[in-house]
Amino acid sequence: MKGKMFYGWWVVGAALVMLGMTWTLPISFFGLFIKPITAELGFDRASLSMCSMIVSLTAVFMSPYVGKSLQNKSARLVVGTSVLLIIAGFLGFSISTSLPMFYVCAFLIGLGINGGAIMAVSIIIRNWFIEKRGLAISIALAGTGLGGLVLSPVVNMLILNYGWRFAYRSLALLLLVVVIPLVLFVIKKTPEEMGLQPYGFGKEQAAGGQAATSSVDMPVAELKGHSFFWIYMLSIWGIGFAGGAVLLQAPPYLMDIGHSPTTVAAAVATYLGIATVGKIVLGSVYDAKGSNAGIWFGSGLMLLCIIALLFASNSTLLWAFVILHGFGTCCGTVTPPVLTSRIFGAKYYGETYGYANLFLQFGLALSSPTVAFVFDKTGTYKLAWIACAVIMGLTIFGMMYTGSAMKGLQKKSA
Repeated sequence: MKGKMFYGWWVVGAALVMLGMTWTLPISFFGLFIKPITAELGFDRASLSMCSMIVSLTAVFMSPYVGKSLQNKSARLVVGTSVLLIIAGFLGFSISTSLPMFYVCAFLIGLGINGGAIMAVSIIIRNWFIEKRGLAISIALAGTGLGGLVLSPVVNMLILNYGWRFAYRSLALLLLVVVIPLVLFVIKKTPEEMGLQPYGFGKEQAAGGQAATSSVDMPVAELKGHSFFWIYMLSIWGIGFAGGAVLLQAPPYLMDIGHSPTTVAAAVATYLGIATVGKIVLGSVYDAKGSNAGIWFGSGLMLLCIIALLFASNSTLLWAFVILHGFGTCCGTVTPPVLTSRIFGAKYYGETYGYANLFLQFGLALSSPTVAFVFDKTGTYKLAWIACAVIMGLTIFGMMYTGSAMKGLQKKSA
């Protein structure tokens, strides 16, 4: 066995490829299809964009169920079925001729997105790693950025040269021939399925070190009786709300305050590129320095990026925002799975993370329309950004408080 690569790293690699497709194609690339679909079918853009909200809200309500299913059932069954639902949604889009048809297909994708993307990957990789868990999860999550970089020109070419219907059919085929084999033959739910132990099994970790997690394993039904559980969930909601607001509404704001569309496009490309590396950096910080360091690095930089955004009419602060956002936005993908594992332990992780993902997705779903509403009513984004900064500050406090409360509970039960 010595010198042989631990199989868990193959799971990480397969998850990276999977996320580059199952998350990026339905979520990140939907905007590429809006103009050609509305031009052909005569829908207004707001009506078609409801598909994104349907996906998000369906994912919100499916989170606890999917988390529990991944904890108790076969990964092949749950993840395979979820990917097939996304494929069915793409094929449905390709033959849709009315808004209700698009909405039904969006509902199918929403049913599959948790079990076929970030949530499933986080739960599975958590089973494989004790040591270097944050790094392993963040490498897999980097697939969401790499998928965008690699597939964006391909999808755009398919739409321009062959039409949006052919593009959706091609993407469904891509998921079928690439992701389904990975689910069936490469991704394993636990190392025990292969007669292995998790990476780092048996190694003693210093408190706050790589594998240090709470030893107090409680089901969600019991955790609900503790106020710190709800404080934590509201903190995860805050990450989703503030992070989603900046990600989706910063580009129009930057143009409103005087930056050209070309400059804004360059800024967006830059912070998305930084985020690909930033996910791995943030995961490594959680592993090497502990929970509080990871909270300050991820959410702290997100708070600073919002403050820089308030003054981003200045070109220097614009690029300060871009760099800070590139690293800070990673708290939206890396922190919920990694920190939930560290604080609440292993036994009921799938169920607990299901609730965390629910609050994260709900925050994301509310973020963009709420900030847009504030702009419509006031004519400025300033109040929205101030509110987001306050929310991020409270989020940092809430996550650190929860970690401290769980440590206190651990001492009492020892």
